[in-house]
Amino acid sequence: MSLTIRQILFLLGASFLLCPLSGCGLINHASERQEASAPLFESDPVRYAVDIHVEGEGSAELRSSMEKHSQLILLRDQPPDGMLGLMRRARADEQTAVKLLHSLGYFDGTAKADVAEVETPGGQARVTLSLFPGPRYHMGATNLSYQPSPSPLPPFPGISPAPPPEGLPGLNEKQNAVAENVLAAVEEVPEALHRSGYPEAAVASTRYTLNKVEKTLNADVVINPGPAAVMGKAEIRGTKKVEPEYLARLTTWRQGEPWDDRRLQAYRRELQTLGLFRFVDVKAAPADRGVPLEEEPSCLKLPVLVDVREASFRTVSASARYATDTGMGLQGEWQHRNLFGAGEKLTLKAPFAQDKRGIQADFEKPAFGRRDQKLLAGTSYLREDTNAYDTTAFNAYAGVERRISPTWWASVKLFGEEGSVTRVTQDEYRYASLIFTLRRDTRNNIMNPERGTYLQWEAAPTTGYYNGDFSGVSTKVTASGYYAPFDDDALVLAARTSVGSFLGVSMGNIPPSLRFYCGGGGSVRGYSYQAIGPKDSDGEPRGGRSFHDVSLEARFRVTENIGIVPFIDGGMVYEGETPSLLKDFQWGAGIGLRYYTPIGPVRLDVAVPLDKKSDDRGYQVYISIGQSF
Repeated sequence: MSLTIRQILFLLGASFLLCPLSGCGLINHASERQEASAPLFESDPVRYAVDIHVEGEGSAELRSSMEKHSQLILLRDQPPDGMLGLMRRARADEQTAVKLLHSLGYFDGTAKADVAEVETPGGQARVTLSLFPGPRYHMGATNLSYQPSPSPLPPFPGISPAPPPEGLPGLNEKQNAVAENVLAAVEEVPEALHRSGYPEAAVASTRYTLNKVEKTLNADVVINPGPAAVMGKAEIRGTKKVEPEYLARLTTWRQGEPWDDRRLQAYRRELQTLGLFRFVDVKAAPADRGVPLEEEPSCLKLPVLVDVREASFRTVSASARYATDTGMGLQGEWQHRNLFGAGEKLTLKAPFAQDKRGIQADFEKPAFGRRDQKLLAGTSYLREDTNAYDTTAFNAYAGVERRISPTWWASVKLFGEEGSVTRVTQDEYRYASLIFTLRRDTRNNIMNPERGTYLQWEAAPTTGYYNGDFSGVSTKVTASGYYAPFDDDALVLAARTSVGSFLGVSMGNIPPSLRFYCGGGGSVRGYSYQAIGPKDSDGEPRGGRSFHDVSLEARFRVTENIGIVPFIDGGMVYEGETPSLLKDFQWGAGIGLRYYTPIGPVRLDVAVPLDKKSDDRGYQVYISIGQSF
């Protein structure tokens, strides 16, 4: 309906009449009344206390679990802005509590949060979170099926893969229906198939139902096993200077054996330890890359895809040590880890210290003849100045080392040395040794072991010349163990013992550098280097034909980076061929400070001799990198 001119003029006039009214303060007065009213939301932080109550069975377990997941507890030091923020946290904890109850098998469980406001100025609000778990459900029927049925695998000599699981592993009726356990059991089925010939096995569907009457959880799981497969060749991608053929020789499987993901994981670890790559990825090729086997067309021969990114092969480093008996020691090092393109490692060292100076070269060629064997070779020209002797010598060695199991190594090498040694007079010496070594190592970390053991036996038939011809056999056994009684490795108990003997040679025919010594940072701390054992007429160490030493440490980790280590060492060198175990020991004790870094702990040890002789210092100080053993 259209407006007349008169109606329009009336509306305009009314508008003009309203404007003065607003100017007289009607609108301003309303605004003032709104400002004078209480604020809609509080913004001052509200401090609060939390009480968690659990009714019924499992109260201690549920309360502990809720404390670990509660926002009210985790954020207690960050008070919310106002009561509304506190209520939001309480409601969130209600939902968390219900999820927690369900995950632990209390599927009828409920929770309620009550918030009591602050009663006095400066006081605390109080939140009470109550959990009502109700009865705990148990596992009922579990049904595992395969669609389609797993294809057969061809036989392979020496390997019999486990058959596909017939049920959910680790689950049985009457067991508590804990979600974590159920999900882990379901995930384990395809993982077991990945280890038994089916690399693409996956969960196709899952269905969980509750029986409210019997209080049970039922599970129906369907697995798609994917095609059966055997291991194929490794397809190396991403190499530039590393020869792919070398990496192919390191594979941890034989072509044609049933597919096993553990072989891939072991191969990945093998490549990562080479120091050649900054990225390594090892995985199965897609099924469409597989080739059907003639004897079993439903089974595929599947390649392994290996993607790598090369790192720098050269490193330059330096290290330093200090001890009151041997003074300051420096060493520069240069290393090339891919000298000829097949992981050959060349290491050049230049020690410069009060007791040792010279140059040393060591060479390793991995996969020498077979994947688990390496060629070892090296040479050095060194001058040693100690209280027992001064030598200038040239030596060289060559040999092979083989890994005979995941924790055992064996090696044999030919070692020869020729030089001059000065005690009272300067004499020439030379000798050659065939050194056999057997080693077992289960330590979790070489620089800072926290658990595991180490055992090494060495035998070296030796022949040479020093004050006449000589021939004999040198043997040495070293064993150490590490035990962390607590899960957080706050304390590590460490022990080591070594025993050695040189058989078939008189003392006067053994070159001084081949004799056994005790004392110093590497054996019995608190005594000078080589100071323990027989002395000559001038009071200088003579060394011996046998020895025995022990060390005990308690390694306390005070903070993430700082540790304290009280220790006691003992040992003795004997002139006879057979050591007298623990007899006539000289003991030293002390305390150490450790500063833990990503490359290993920095070690500061202060030790005192407990059987101090007239020529022994009152204390010794040692600084280096790495634990003492």
